[in-house]
Amino acid sequence: MSMVADFFMAAGGAAAGYVIVGLAAALGKLIVGAVLRFRFDEFVFFMIRVARRTGTGEKGLSFGLCDPQPFISCNMLDTRYTKMRNLIYGAFSMAAALFFTETVWFQLYGTEIMPKNAMTQVMAVVMAVYTLVLFFWLCVSQKKKAGNGAAGIMRREYERCIAAVTAGQEPGSLQIQWAPGTGNLTDSAIVKKYLLMCYYHFLDRGEYEGVKKIMDEYEKYVPEKWTQSELNVLCEFVFYHVIIVPNEGKAKYYGKPFLEKLDGREDVNVKRAFAYWLFFVQGDKGAALQIAVQALKLVKSYHLEGCRAMEERLLEALIKKIEQTP
Repeated sequence: MSMVADFFMAAGGAAAGYVIVGLAAALGKLIVGAVLRFRFDEFVFFMIRVARRTGTGEKGLSFGLCDPQPFISCNMLDTRYTKMRNLIYGAFSMAAALFFTETVWFQLYGTEIMPKNAMTQVMAVVMAVYTLVLFFWLCVSQKKKAGNGAAGIMRREYERCIAAVTAGQEPGSLQIQWAPGTGNLTDSAIVKKYLLMCYYHFLDRGEYEGVKKIMDEYEKYVPEKWTQSELNVLCEFVFYHVIIVPNEGKAKYYGKPFLEKLDGREDVNVKRAFAYWLFFVQGDKGAALQIAVQALKLVKSYHLEGCRAMEERLLEALIKKIEQTP
């Protein structure tokens, strides 16, 4: 066989091994998630996405395309988060990946049922390496979540809270354990997620001193350049400096990158912040009212079900303010 043929067979084997382990790990999460009564969130196969419908009255799954991802993933949400349940969830996913990997290796090198060629040998190696990577990732992630320090608290609290809010619990009703010293942590990704949950908690309750405390802490992690994926956070900085603690300078500072990233497909909270910006900063009543009404129509399909009532209140308050303004 030519070297070119061997190369393409090896490439096919590598892709097959990667996909098999990825699907096995996802299958493990689906099975144990169903047994433990986790809430299905989404399944991503590179650029194909299957997600739970979130609109009021809607049931079943939605199918569509998403931004291409270099992996296969399955996400299940646990509204009764505990360390043990999370460990079982991750371990079962790992066990499924390991089972498929060992089966291939046994058939290839033990019983020799599978033929040894460029494709099968590379596939087996890729599966073994990928499974090993997943194992170390599981060990590291579980160790981080199990810690009693600020980082461990934030990871556990974020996963518990996001699952509850997605399932429909209002963020204001959550009991969130405060993790002190967040400004000293290097893992900014989890800090930001945790602080956003705290922000929604205080915003929903109308406790603006709490909101101020969270946003003061959050500003320690503001990036030099915002990405499109951070738009849902950027909009809250705009909203905060427009209406909660009015500061025209900071509102425009955050408003500039915020406006640059708008493309008309934003979530409810982004549209809400944009409507407030249009009215209080630009003084455009007509445009503000139009965006606010658009957002109000989308509230029932907002993926954070627990935040729907809060978003509705904020939008209705703005619409009332616009209508009462000469």
